[in-house]
Amino acid sequence: MPSDPPSDSFATLFENTAGTIPKRGGPRVGEALSVTVVQVGKDAVFVEIDGSRQGFIEAARLRAPDGSLKAAVGDELRVRVARVDAENGIELLPTVETAVAAGASVSLGQGAGSSAGAETEAYKVALGQVVSGSVDRIENYGLFVQLEGTKGRAGRGLLPTSELGVPKGADLRKAFPLGTKIKAKVIEISEGRMRLSVRALKDDEERAQFDGFREQEAKGSGSQSLGTLGDLLKGRAR
Repeated sequence: MPSDPPSDSFATLFENTAGTIPKRGGPRVGEALSVTVVQVGKDAVFVEIDGSRQGFIEAARLRAPDGSLKAAVGDELRVRVARVDAENGIELLPTVETAVAAGASVSLGQGAGSSAGAETEAYKVALGQVVSGSVDRIENYGLFVQLEGTKGRAGRGLLPTSELGVPKGADLRKAFPLGTKIKAKVIEISEGRMRLSVRALKDDEERAQFDGFREQEAKGSGSQSLGTLGDLLKGRAR
């Protein structure tokens, strides 16, 4: 994946990037844009906006939970304009879809007990992540789960009936009363929507158990085979 050497700081890249200072009639705060990645650094990803301007996205906004950064030169991204000024240039934010496609964590809004505007306190979640929460609302088509550490709609995910792993026609209100604690896997994140799955989590756990069993079985077979070979060698030595 093309990228700048780790020693290249954001300041260095910013100084060496032409066209970052906004021009009149340029992008406006809140505007949605399609951009092309032109340079990837340790701290920022620089993009071309309209063929004549450049902006940047903080690399942390596109990093996966494991620290990897999938953005590469030539990638097309959808972003929103966060800030435009002559000193700092054009700062962009990836859309939810862009962040999810990159494997990055997505902010669900303010975490419980955080102060307004404290973005660092926002609860973040990534596609495929295992989360815990409690049943906040019950509908015929599924449960709404409020994730631990969140408040309000932003931190609420839908757990469809088909993803609960319960028999068809089961009474959800009896099986999952309000406040019931649930652990599930995030299977979809989009603007204003998050879908969860208990079935997917159970499948992952069963697969992990099966793989662990196979690994132990292979180790056992290997030890047995070595013992048998040892016995054969001893027999030949006699």
